Amino acid sequence: MVTLKRSKGVPEALQYVADHPVQSNADTIDVPAWELIARRLFHVANNPDTRVRGSLGRASTAQKMLLDRLVGRRAPGTHPARASAEGIDFADLTVGIIEKPEETDDDVE
Repeated sequence: MVTLKRSKGVPEALQYVADHPVQSNADTIDVPAWELIARRLFHVANNPDTRVRGSLGRASTAQKMLLDRLVGRRAPGTHPARASAEGIDFADLTVGIIEKPEETDDDVE
């Protein structure tokens, strides 16, 4: 089995195309297949045509594929990323101005 000198894995190919957005070689016959495929995937993800039926769905699928391969997925068993809600404690500025109504026997049944 002969291995190619210029072959790359999927994450390496996508990262190469992300780092080099302009194709350096104008002659497509000398461009490796992994680069052509990765460039086409980026093109589909970044240029949806709203006039073509299904184009936005293909674009979002391609974006998800790129995101999963370049950034990675979360580890199994971990919680999804969520925005953390930080609470702010404000000083009560109504102290002494607004008094609580006093409870009477009529209110309690």
